[in-house]
Amino acid sequence: MARKVKTEQVKKKSRFKIIMIILIIILLAGIAFLGYKLWPREEKTKEPAPVKILDSIDDYGYSLSERDSKYYKSEYENLKKILNANPVDENAYVTQIAKMFTIDLYTLSTKVNKYDVGGMEFFHSKKRDMFEQKVIDTLYSTLLDDTYGDRKQELPEVSNVEVISTTKTTYKLGETSTEGYLVKLNITYVKDMGYDKEASIVLCKDEGKKWNVVDFQPTLNPKY
Repeated sequence: MARKVKTEQVKKKSRFKIIMIILIIILLAGIAFLGYKLWPREEKTKEPAPVKILDSIDDYGYSLSERDSKYYKSEYENLKKILNANPVDENAYVTQIAKMFTIDLYTLSTKVNKYDVGGMEFFHSKKRDMFEQKVIDTLYSTLLDDTYGDRKQELPEVSNVEVISTTKTTYKLGETSTEGYLVKLNITYVKDMGYDKEASIVLCKDEGKKWNVVDFQPTLNPKY
């Protein structure tokens, strides 16, 4: 009888040990899981979406990006036709630059961030920095970053630029009065979000054979 009691005690101890081992395993697993969740880990860094250049007009320094709008791309093709002609129609050239400058400036939906100012390749070298800073501080000031292509922000896209007139003019660039062109335009958007709908643009000769924007005002009655 004593032997039977002893056997039962051994069995109870054995079951107790097994239960304790199971509880310890569960406890350790819980601690390990909690530690995994709370342990600081280095987040994977997203790679910026690369911007592909589709075409370039090397003699003038113009280029076309895959981010550019469909409307801008069509006007770029028109610019190529104008510049490939011999001789180049100066009036058509300056008018086309004014149009493309306006499209690029006001199509904020294609810009990476507020420092990605549209129309910079069409702006005069002597006034480019000043114009860029002004746009960053005003028109582009609320533009969210889209470096990784995940921006959720409704932004304007130009759908049409109508040329009202292109006339010769003079413009004081520094201390020198320079011959130039004044182009007046109306602007239409894919969706009306309250952005400028008219513009007056003055273009003067810059480096080499380029005509660039020296003055831009969102009105048909400019003062300069």
